[in-house]
Amino acid sequence: MSTSHQKPDVSICIVSWNTRELLADCLESIEAGQGAARHEVIVVDNASTDHSADMVQNRFPSVRLECSGHNLGFARGSNRAMELARGRYLMLLNPDTLVHPDALGGLVGFMDREPDVGAAGPRLVDPAGRLQLSCGRSPGLALETLNKFMLHKLFPAFKLGYWDHARVRDVGWVTGACVIVRQEALRTAGPLDAAMFMFYEDVEWCMRIQRAGWRVVYYPDSEVVHLGGQSVRQDFRRMLVISQRSQFYLYHKHHGAHRLQLLRLLTVFEMLLRIGIWLPRFVMRSSCGTAGSVAGARLQAYREIIVRTVTDSSYWAPFAPEPVNKHQ
Repeated sequence: MSTSHQKPDVSICIVSWNTRELLADCLESIEAGQGAARHEVIVVDNASTDHSADMVQNRFPSVRLECSGHNLGFARGSNRAMELARGRYLMLLNPDTLVHPDALGGLVGFMDREPDVGAAGPRLVDPAGRLQLSCGRSPGLALETLNKFMLHKLFPAFKLGYWDHARVRDVGWVTGACVIVRQEALRTAGPLDAAMFMFYEDVEWCMRIQRAGWRVVYYPDSEVVHLGGQSVRQDFRRMLVISQRSQFYLYHKHHGAHRLQLLRLLTVFEMLLRIGIWLPRFVMRSSCGTAGSVAGARLQAYREIIVRTVTDSSYWAPFAPEPVNKHQ
């Protein structure tokens, strides 16, 4: 950990919402590799109710803690952390990650060697060591059509699923679960778009970083364990609805109204297709007396997405922040 008079190599920015134990494990993993690069850790707590903030204060006194009065979402929370950062580089890191001891030093060293790289993401694996697809091509209608027709498993082009993830490669985006960004890239491209509460904000940010003249690179020589989706599972139905809204926002902002209208049509088709897949599962589980909560949450979300995509222009053309319930 850097001292107050020593500028850090990297400022690690973590936004947490009710992930106390995961956050503790994440912070411990950072401490275990602290000799690899001078760093500071900034945690923005999004009004957690599980005493996450108390845990950070008591167990990790060197961490800078910012407590929000309500849930800011990932983008606004990350931007707040980056405003406080002093490092040459900024790292956005999810609380449900474990940083290998050499990962920080590896990423900082790579950025030092490649001055035209604005953002880089490490190799992400699950706790069993299996690869997680964490980078991909910039979004477009051709790729999205594959996703909407549920063909992304056969043709995983958006996340480069066909490609050997063992080598360094320039990509369209890297996931915000762990991404290191150059301060100069932040200044030229701007911060995360605060109108995006969650989802696609990392993709949209990488698009702007590239348009500002910087490279975005996948760097597998550094590795981070990522559990994935821990905050999402706390309110799964709502997160699915927000995710689709964020995608609409991205297309409206970067691809214009015509492509947005095509995306609306594709989205309605996708949701009907998903309902057809999940409704039998929900009925079967309910008839067997087993819990169908996940299937039920999905069906509720798919129905809401259809209704709002057809009828609610503030949802499918959300080129302004949607009011956030301060009690969320």
